[in-house]
Amino acid sequence: MQAIRVHPAPPSATPYSPTNPAPTTALHNDKIPIPTPTAPNQLLIQIKATTIIRDMLTWPETYYQPYTIPGHDFSGTVASVSPGSTTTLKPGTAVFGMTSADHGSTWASYALVTTDEVAVKPASLGWEEAAALPLSAQTAYEALFVHAGLQPPLLGGSVQSEPQHQQGNNYQQAGQLGKRVLVTGAAGGVGVFLVQLAARAGLHVVAASGSVARNGTFLRELGADEVVEYADLESGQEGRFDAIVDSVGGGVLEGCWGLVKEGGALISVDSASFDFVDVHAKRGLRRDGIKALFFIVEGSGKVLRALSELTARGELRSFVAASFGIDRVNEAYDYANGRFDGRGKVVLTV
Repeated sequence: MQAIRVHPAPPSATPYSPTNPAPTTALHNDKIPIPTPTAPNQLLIQIKATTIIRDMLTWPETYYQPYTIPGHDFSGTVASVSPGSTTTLKPGTAVFGMTSADHGSTWASYALVTTDEVAVKPASLGWEEAAALPLSAQTAYEALFVHAGLQPPLLGGSVQSEPQHQQGNNYQQAGQLGKRVLVTGAAGGVGVFLVQLAARAGLHVVAASGSVARNGTFLRELGADEVVEYADLESGQEGRFDAIVDSVGGGVLEGCWGLVKEGGALISVDSASFDFVDVHAKRGLRRDGIKALFFIVEGSGKVLRALSELTARGELRSFVAASFGIDRVNEAYDYANGRFDGRGKVVLTV
């Protein structure tokens, strides 16, 4: 099978690491054997599409072992199931999902995954759109409904059972009426899912963006109640938000401390802000009574099934900024790490 692997540095060079990341020339399209599912509840997936995430070659897990196959998001079909597995998934089933943070392997023709890392692909999504959804959408889901403690959308079986109040396309949970959420980086890869999921949960969504002229109509179409530029957050917004989910970091994240209510939550998914709570505490920015944290997405089959149901109902959209064949992985990685105008993920097709 084809597999994109990170080859080690030449013997005369400094070994590659997060502080000395491999260049894109270290990505090679190798021919390796197709793996066999042997562990309990393990699946072999024939990959149709996967994604490239910015700065993947700086991640520590890329260097846990030589010849790593990167990649976490995927869509494809079940090729085979390990003996004795209890899953109802059968060979030929179209699925999508995300491998756990401690192992990649989806930049390949086939990949081994567990049954808790997949869900049935919504028929309304193509392979590329399905692959673009899991990591970013699950990050958004966990930020809002796990770490910020808000109630998720009520679904027909994936998360909760019966809607209590319906308002348009939103399902408003008891006790959540009037709660306000601020999303920074709202037009970005995670931001678009934060806006959609918060809106579907019946929350009042304020979407912050660098340009209302460029992103305002788009974000309102996703469900934002208000769209503001970052400069507009500097006054008149103090203590207005029950939860803030930041994907920008820097000065924007610093300014969020004054915007969240006492007892509210300030969550960051910006990777450069992994230690923001300690850093901000030392600078006197941190406020007592605010739940604040950075997290790395865990993912689960339960959440994937919820996302699949929302997508099937037409209430969650996925976006592909650009698509490249797997033989163009070097070009695709450079594109994903540059500045591009498209919305959504950079996808590799297999």
